[in-house]
Amino acid sequence: MSLRTDETTVPMSIRAHRHGPRDWSQIIATIDFAFQPIINSHTGRVFGYEALLRNWAEAGFDSIQDVFDIAWETGVLHSIDMQFRAIVINKFARLPDADKLKLFYNFDSRVVRTNDYRPGKTVELLAAAGLAADSICLEISERHDISHAHNFQDILLRYRAQGFKVAIDDYGSGFAQMRALYECEPDIIKIDRFFIDGMDKDRRKELFVTQITGFAHLIGAQVVAEGVETQEELMCCRRVGCDFVQGYFVARPSVILPERTDIIPGLSDILSQNRRQSDHDGELLRSFMIEAQAVPETIKPNDILDFFQQHADSTIVPVINRRGEPVGIIRDSDFKAFIYTPYGRELLQNPSNRAYLSRFLRRCPSADIRTSLSELLETFVSTDTLDGLILTENGRYLGVMDQRALLRAVNERNTLNARDENPLTRLPGNSAIYRYAANALANPRRRRFAVYFDFDNFKPFNDRYGFRQGDRAILLFKDILGKALSQNAWFIGHIGGDDFFAYVQSIDFEEAVQAVRRAQAMFDEEIKSFYDPKTRENGFLQGKGRDGIDKRFPLMTVSAALIRIPPERTDITLDHISTEAAKLKEQAKNSADRFATGIYEGADSYSPFPDMDTELSNIPPESAFSHLEN
Repeated sequence: MSLRTDETTVPMSIRAHRHGPRDWSQIIATIDFAFQPIINSHTGRVFGYEALLRNWAEAGFDSIQDVFDIAWETGVLHSIDMQFRAIVINKFARLPDADKLKLFYNFDSRVVRTNDYRPGKTVELLAAAGLAADSICLEISERHDISHAHNFQDILLRYRAQGFKVAIDDYGSGFAQMRALYECEPDIIKIDRFFIDGMDKDRRKELFVTQITGFAHLIGAQVVAEGVETQEELMCCRRVGCDFVQGYFVARPSVILPERTDIIPGLSDILSQNRRQSDHDGELLRSFMIEAQAVPETIKPNDILDFFQQHADSTIVPVINRRGEPVGIIRDSDFKAFIYTPYGRELLQNPSNRAYLSRFLRRCPSADIRTSLSELLETFVSTDTLDGLILTENGRYLGVMDQRALLRAVNERNTLNARDENPLTRLPGNSAIYRYAANALANPRRRRFAVYFDFDNFKPFNDRYGFRQGDRAILLFKDILGKALSQNAWFIGHIGGDDFFAYVQSIDFEEAVQAVRRAQAMFDEEIKSFYDPKTRENGFLQGKGRDGIDKRFPLMTVSAALIRIPPERTDITLDHISTEAAKLKEQAKNSADRFATGIYEGADSYSPFPDMDTELSNIPPESAFSHLEN
């Protein structure tokens, strides 16, 4: 961070009383921006750069925030901010491979409340600099109450429609917190450095970051850990699931543009020595938890006796309030002991003795379903509980984990970690995919292909039929891939959610296309049975989109992006391929057959297949789908 200069060094033309006139043209000429890299916590590759204001002291301000506050107070915030954006975008465009990076720009939410606010100017600036709209990610800080702008949500939707990404900055530092998530529906959450500082030595901070990361992934957002200053903090962030990291340990902000923007020298070696832990504990907990029936706290004691008689295998019964929140448990052993006391049964059967319920109600530790297994195990040990733990989701009762179920889940988790499998599909997960790709891409082959699969209209289906049915759809596609790609030695991995990865070498292009299209066609046909008859007959699902508007969604399909990897190249990584696959997937989703393919030629060039129409026309649909299995 730049040091503030002495007031005597500030030019008189730009030094003024706080509310006095400012020579903003001189200020704009003085201001500069530094870039600080944000890297992938698994690979160490640069994901993007945050732009940080510099020379603010030389321009006569007390802080970075002071610049924007005075611009706001003097009524020029939008004009000044747009000039800042122009400086940042033009400088960012000069970075090597800028089109492959994300620019993180701090967005002052008060801009939308200015009288001269007009949308669309940022897109024009990006286009003039040769950058796509998705190159920029607007960081919205919790430090401003975004609810002041009544149309703020509409403006964010408009930004998204233009391709922009949205990040919540300084998460955990302001008052907004969950409200910010609700208002903004961010693509990225940046966790405030207070919680990252010393997290490796502070279990409470680690738990906070773990919970926020789990919640972010649940809503489809990614997480950036800010302020990482030590290797231990970096590894802890990676262990709890943070997708990206930023801080002095990675690199300090610099006004000088770097010569390379693919990796931070030396950091990749550190990260390669440590394998990322991918627990997916939530799925394991759902698999092993006991779905014990809960009773309301208004239940009569005599009805509890009937409950235990009807559920002879139950040793405890969870008790919930009217909102479905757990208030404790009742032990079967306590009840039976009371029954065998003199007049015990008579007392229970007395309708005026409802107060007797409180004598049996015992407190029980509870945890959210997203809590890590390691944390649950620590809770077991620290509370010395014999009854188990109550699992909740969004504060409501979900199920029970007793000692046996927890130990089985921990054992399964350890087994899955050893095998690097996705706990739902049992396919290789992210770490295994990265390792396999690193080895495969390091060995030149004349013919090799990577394929990324992504479900279409999965969210409306999941919203309508529930996550269990969504899991069954994912498992269906896993089985289909096993059949459709069985003729060759395909590697199949489950990236997570509804995203899959496949890789094959030493087969012809036509064979690869046929296999991929065969998998798509099989899924198109078999997924229909997952819908109710009326929806199946209509051919669409009626539901609300992310904008809250009721609309029709087609039945689920799968988009596929197939990338031909050039032969004899050993400098290509999975991150290179993933970046280009994202572009191809957009093409696939907008095409009639949900299929797109192209050639990746390294870090400096990318192109669709030459004579693509000619090549694909030689693969007739009946050939592609002739091996469909019923």
